[in-house]
Amino acid sequence: MAGGAPDLLVVGGGVWGSWTALQARRLGATVQLIEEREPGGPKTTSGDYSRIIRHSHGEDALLMGWTQRALVAWKELGEAAGEQIFVESGVAWFVSGDGIWEAHSEQRMREAGVPCERITPEEALHRWPTLGTDGLTSVLYEPTAGFLRAGNGVRAAARMFEREGGVITRGRATPAVDGSALDASGTPIVAGATVWAAGPWLPELFPQFVGADAEASIIPVRRDAIYFDAPNMGVGEIPTWIDEGLAVWGIPNDQGHGVKVGPEFDAGNFDPSVWPDEAHPTSIARARECAVRFPSLKSAPIKETRACQHERTKSGHYVLDQHPENPAIWLAGGGSGHGYKQGPMVGELMARAALNNNPVQLPDRRFKLRDRSEGPSSPMGEMGLA
Repeated sequence: MAGGAPDLLVVGGGVWGSWTALQARRLGATVQLIEEREPGGPKTTSGDYSRIIRHSHGEDALLMGWTQRALVAWKELGEAAGEQIFVESGVAWFVSGDGIWEAHSEQRMREAGVPCERITPEEALHRWPTLGTDGLTSVLYEPTAGFLRAGNGVRAAARMFEREGGVITRGRATPAVDGSALDASGTPIVAGATVWAAGPWLPELFPQFVGADAEASIIPVRRDAIYFDAPNMGVGEIPTWIDEGLAVWGIPNDQGHGVKVGPEFDAGNFDPSVWPDEAHPTSIARARECAVRFPSLKSAPIKETRACQHERTKSGHYVLDQHPENPAIWLAGGGSGHGYKQGPMVGELMARAALNNNPVQLPDRRFKLRDRSEGPSSPMGEMGLA
């Protein structure tokens, strides 16, 4: 770049923005990433301790395939960065509802050769003695899935981007009328193409495309995380787990942070500029109520709570598309609570599309700004499963 305009400007240093910048740099482009806060900081969408990575996506073969490739990329990033980002804890789907979505997931995984097994409640209790089996009909288990150390992963991607020749600028950008970026003083930031990956700020920046009244509206909502002090419930002692019927998910105690429990509870809309310091009281109460799967959590001390948010679309599908009026501008948002794990794939997709000015590379109409197709959908998107 050396003082000239970069081939690609990426606005937003969360998981999608950092991976878009890194992937574009690896394609040989000159790239500038602008981020107001620290990439992977605690009060960012991508900055909590952990996020689930699982292959199960119901009938959605596309996103399952993306997860397979993304998992390889996350492992490679960890090796290059010299730290463990992916933790293979296994992911257990506790079936207490009709189990249709899990059945579709199992079929797709078996067709693709993804390791999985269906076990009985009795077998599950033998494996995980702290498990509560009330209402449990079966368990779909993914032994090679687990969780990602989320904030660490974003910081590692940003470090690798800089190490490989990318430029990170701390600051805030806003869009001009044509969608191109302006710096804090209102001066245009010149670039060959621009990807806006601004997370919960995207609806404020582009209300005409992803605001509340738009077809591809993105609504930042609050979904909190509660960490229970349960040292005997670490990796290997319990799996990462999801129970759609009970509308709750959890991640084992990792690095002393505590057992993470995420209840399905919308604690209102979320203003990303005013980030609360802790979880909503109702989120905490719901986390204890939903801890049926591991009864000891009902009385376990709370180690920490975090106010979290995810930017959800109406369908739970991402927004990955070209600006309708400016082909050099691209929008990436609407992770809907389950987009973190796909960071490497979204980054590669957006980097190639923006650098080649080629919307045909976008694989599915469900990710479009307009005329979004329904496509396979997942109730997990509504649950906010990262």
